[in-house]
Amino acid sequence: MGRIKKKRASRDARRQTGARPLTAPAFPEDEIERVMRLWDRAIDSGLMASGTDVTYHLGPDGTVLSAAVGWSGQVLANGERLTPSVAEHLRAKMPLLAGMVTFYENNQLDGRGLDGAPEDGVLPLPDPTGPGPVPPLDEKALADAQAATAVLVRQDKVSQPVGGDDHPRPARRRAVRGRRPGRRAVRQRAGTHRAVGR
Repeated sequence: MGRIKKKRASRDARRQTGARPLTAPAFPEDEIERVMRLWDRAIDSGLMASGTDVTYHLGPDGTVLSAAVGWSGQVLANGERLTPSVAEHLRAKMPLLAGMVTFYENNQLDGRGLDGAPEDGVLPLPDPTGPGPVPPLDEKALADAQAATAVLVRQDKVSQPVGGDDHPRPARRRAVRGRRPGRRAVRQRAGTHRAVGR
């Protein structure tokens, strides 16, 4: 009885550690509250007007990047002026949102503010790309492979040259049940196509 209980316990342990269904990450309420306090501080210090639109980007790891345009037209990120040092700090702190930090930094340099920013909470998808270019055929490697295979064919180590079907087709298995005396049994092995009498 003890052996069966051990088997059941190990089976149950394997089942519990199996793949879990995918769930959406928890909404980062604490991080949003923290960022909102940073924006309140930016309004109080005079960096931006009250009621200014703020764009939020949520990372899958619970990080939040928010951006707005201040009084002077400078881009603000998480309540601070987006200077090169702040941008580097944000990239290090939020590696999954580093692309958005760079996007806002480039927009600031071009004088575009938040123009072209994706919707709130949505990261832009990369442009779809097709398969890469097909590499050119290496004629020398093909000739070497064909020469090596020709040697193996001459030695009867392989049956066909390069590119041939080296695998025999599986044959249907036939079995005779309830053999009667005087009848031959038919056996067939996959790929041989020979009937053997018993």
